[in-house]
Amino acid sequence: MQRQSAMIVAHDRNRAIGYAGQLPWHLPADLQRFKALTLGHTVVMGRKTFESIGRPLPGRSNWVLTRDPNWQAPGVRVFRSWSAAREQHQDGQLWVIGGGEVYQAALEDVLRIESTEVNVSLSHADAWFAPVADAHWMVIARQAHPADTRHAHEFEFVSRVRMPA
Repeated sequence: MQRQSAMIVAHDRNRAIGYAGQLPWHLPADLQRFKALTLGHTVVMGRKTFESIGRPLPGRSNWVLTRDPNWQAPGVRVFRSWSAAREQHQDGQLWVIGGGEVYQAALEDVLRIESTEVNVSLSHADAWFAPVADAHWMVIARQAHPADTRHAHEFEFVSRVRMPA
């Protein structure tokens, strides 16, 4: 099997992804998609993202990036940088799941981005998803979801693949 890396992210119209360590919305369809895509694979995240989740995600290998040489948690593998994690990844899909610094570090290496683009502009945010240069990416799928009784905001699932150089 070949090693591959991708990222999955949910962001607002201004690319905000969170506030105070939390997702700023509750979208059950987004959570279901996240689980379906990442289950059985390796997920890599920053320490703050891990701590906001509060535990390793079940059914996945959990890798955490932190600059703290003493940090550890049961059920996770710790790395000091994105490049160290990328080098250790051997087979299968490696999913980058946040936060903002980890997305930024991994963006040049991933071949696929699965995004949930939420049609809202947050008034408070402290974590952001870096802008993606459209010239480097091709949208291969887009699926609109209206707001409804379970989803306070309308949103789109968007799948992008990196354009050949």
